[in-house]
Amino acid sequence: MKTRHLIFLFMLIMSLHGVAQTVVFDTDVENGRYFRIPTIVQLDDGRLMAIADDRHGSDNDIGGNRGIDIVGKTSRDGGKTWGKAFMIADGDRHCEDFHNSHGDAAAVVDRESGRILIMCASGATGFLQSSLSKPLCVGRYTSDDGGLTWNGDDVTSDLFGIFSGFPKVNAMFFSSGRICQSRFIKQGSHYRIYSAVDGPWGVGCLVLYSDDFGLSWHALGGAGARPTVAPWGDEAKVEELPNGNVLLSCRSKSTATSGRLFNIYDYATGAWGEMAMSNDSELGTYSEDCSCNGELLIVPVLRTSDGRHIHLVLQSVPRGKGRQRVSIYYKPLLDVSDYDEPSDFSWGWKHYQVTEGYSAYSTMIATGSGDIAFFHEDCNDNHSTSAYDLMFQLLSIETITEGRYVSAKQ
Repeated sequence: MKTRHLIFLFMLIMSLHGVAQTVVFDTDVENGRYFRIPTIVQLDDGRLMAIADDRHGSDNDIGGNRGIDIVGKTSRDGGKTWGKAFMIADGDRHCEDFHNSHGDAAAVVDRESGRILIMCASGATGFLQSSLSKPLCVGRYTSDDGGLTWNGDDVTSDLFGIFSGFPKVNAMFFSSGRICQSRFIKQGSHYRIYSAVDGPWGVGCLVLYSDDFGLSWHALGGAGARPTVAPWGDEAKVEELPNGNVLLSCRSKSTATSGRLFNIYDYATGAWGEMAMSNDSELGTYSEDCSCNGELLIVPVLRTSDGRHIHLVLQSVPRGKGRQRVSIYYKPLLDVSDYDEPSDFSWGWKHYQVTEGYSAYSTMIATGSGDIAFFHEDCNDNHSTSAYDLMFQLLSIETITEGRYVSAKQ
């Protein structure tokens, strides 16, 4: 009886959590105004900040477009309404250097100082055209006043210097979305931050960390570490596991493999494990004929069947076919045996579907209340796979998991 009453209470709470979508950045095809690449953070005063590429003339990436800006909006009411857009990184189409364009923002807010850090791709050279002599640039932007003002600089040489002994690393950019900050490790001025970096063909993704909040970066596992050399790993996300190790989830460029590639960096061994594939259509992080990135997040939850405190890993990605039906996969982590090997993430996933039609990149963070701030690309009413509106939803854990779990913060 008590269990049934508990489940009823949780379902009642779930019914009170709305899942209405809000358009944050509205693409205007007729006037050549395209918004891409969602990123979201929560500031230390509770406001949400949504960040995006403002692309002019077409939706093309850096190298195929000119004058791309990074812009932001903030919300004081949990995403119901959003203020006016403001400039973060202003691209100058008349320059041929670092200042030409900025995009694919990866962001984090320091839990102690409130400083905002954005790492981004910059310049006029595209990823596929990047070389050591003329690379796709790397930008770093920071704000110490909640996004009112920003300071930016070119850190391209510093980042490529990490891999100076490995000339095959001739292109890189930070995977857009959430930069992970450790809950455990503080060996410098700030708690450690981690980010996945997309490397060129044959290198796969790379993972960097910083102990001074982005002033300097180092390769996790060493400059020669290759967590996903094959099959064709590229854009990825990282998250800290409950024991302090680092989980990597990477997309595959091979539509034959679909799904996600997983690996774990183990601090006890100081090395990455053996990469595992998760592409089972029933129990894996399946995506049909779709090469797209999403977000990786681990949150504390309560299991409604018995009230047990556990962790839940969330992975957003389009289920396909192609870039359609953005969904959030979820999997419980009951104890360390559920996350001590990369192969643990090959199976055991369920999913919650967010969109019906064409939709692509997505990101999410856990808010202070325990809800999930979900921000994604959706074709919405544009009826075009190259014209996305950027949409926001505030989702509860119980909505995502159909009442199986609730946030431990409630």
